[in-house]
Amino acid sequence: MGAVIATMQAEAESTPGVVPVHHQIADDLRAKIVRGDLAPGDPVPSVNELAKQWGCSPGTARTAIRLLLGEGRISGGAGRRATVRPSMQRIRMSVDLNQRQKDLVLESAEDRAATGAIELTAGLSIKDTKFVNSYTTITANGDLAAEFGIPEGSELLRREYENSRQDTGTRLSWSQSYIPVSLIESNHDLLDESKEPWPGGHQHQLYTVGIEIDRVERSVGARETTPADRARWDMQPGVPILRVRSRSIDVADRVVELSDAEYPADRIDLVFTEKLNRWPEGYPRFVKDGE
Repeated sequence: MGAVIATMQAEAESTPGVVPVHHQIADDLRAKIVRGDLAPGDPVPSVNELAKQWGCSPGTARTAIRLLLGEGRISGGAGRRATVRPSMQRIRMSVDLNQRQKDLVLESAEDRAATGAIELTAGLSIKDTKFVNSYTTITANGDLAAEFGIPEGSELLRREYENSRQDTGTRLSWSQSYIPVSLIESNHDLLDESKEPWPGGHQHQLYTVGIEIDRVERSVGARETTPADRARWDMQPGVPILRVRSRSIDVADRVVELSDAEYPADRIDLVFTEKLNRWPEGYPRFVKDGE
């Protein structure tokens, strides 16, 4: 069954219509990668080998290689032989993520310490990652003041979080959040960056000052990457960064925290489910005209 699925995926990704030779080469290599004929770490045929195999110019073969580099399927360049890229650690943000985090708030300190955001989204232990954070107090500009419904110039706590793999140093997640200082200053620990990573995450932090989250609203945008982005995330050119903005809204209908998280588009799954209301009892059934 797995081979059938891989073949279907490879066929689905073939270039439609009348296909130039460089696309034919790229389609063939892409199919071999999807099927597993070329495994992670395997070298890709050289430009000269592809040119000979396909009876084309080296420039045409080089264009095919660039296509796969841009898709992030292979890595190489700058004098290095192109190889199939290993699968990157995927991040899954599902519709029930915040509910799982909210449920965790009421668990024991031991359970909260063992289960953080990286465990829930990537399935990795915090011990396998390098965690870095920093806190800064700033004043709200017009946009941030409008988000929170507070006067411009109000104090905000800006918090930055980064998780990277211990073994490779590749960035796994990055986020920056804002929260009005007036909401959390009654618990001085919430202003102390040395208390991170906080067992139970931000919902437990808010719980300590009597704030319960009612819902989280998310919006997703994208931006082009910089060379620094590609180095930190081990990305290939052409893959965008997705920015996920989350607004945590409490039971009093206040925005109490604003967070911007960034992820490469080639390794994040955003899973959303929209529950629809059922039609009422006795709703009119469809009848074709004339019946």
